[in-house]
Amino acid sequence: MLWQIRSFPKCDYHVFLSHSQEDRDPLVEPTRIKLAARNVVTWFDQQDYYYGRPSRAALRDGILKSRHTVHFITDAMLGSSRGWCVMELSLVELLQGNLQVRGGQLAHPMLPLFFVSQDDRRLARSVWQDLRDQGRFCPPNDLAFQIDWAENQIIEFLMREQRLANDMAIMMRRDAELKSELKKVQGLHDRITAFHPGELPVV
Repeated sequence: MLWQIRSFPKCDYHVFLSHSQEDRDPLVEPTRIKLAARNVVTWFDQQDYYYGRPSRAALRDGILKSRHTVHFITDAMLGSSRGWCVMELSLVELLQGNLQVRGGQLAHPMLPLFFVSQDDRRLARSVWQDLRDQGRFCPPNDLAFQIDWAENQIIEFLMREQRLANDMAIMMRRDAELKSELKKVQGLHDRITAFHPGELPVV
């Protein structure tokens, strides 16, 4: 494992919004606003990027302090020559490796949302190909539909992960060995069993 996390901070954000610059204003920002209205705390580069710090360190810390990362995989992202989104994916995959134990995956840190066709040939030649089975594909429609769809997909995902955290908390009370294993890494037990930065209301 290339990135061994020795101390997990308490999460300040529910989701890190990974996206192409071209999608920020038309798609991601409206989605962020709708999520905020439902008490979802997002890491969004326009608001949470600390200038003056090395870019890679800032993104790494943003991902580490977010429970999950949502990848907006769009035509613009697949056509971009910039590598920030790919780097963010790499960081999330490394984080995911730190959330695995003998019993399997403790949490699911990434949600890929595809806004391109499933048979888009560019997917097969990209790093996003392996995530097709983990993500969701937006049906072809207008931008307003895409924003609503993204919001609902993210909320449903967070609610599932919130239930998983609650289940893990119950399991830890019954499995002293696993609890002891998680306690060896500072903050990991809390990361898995408490839904920081705050539980979402059940709708």
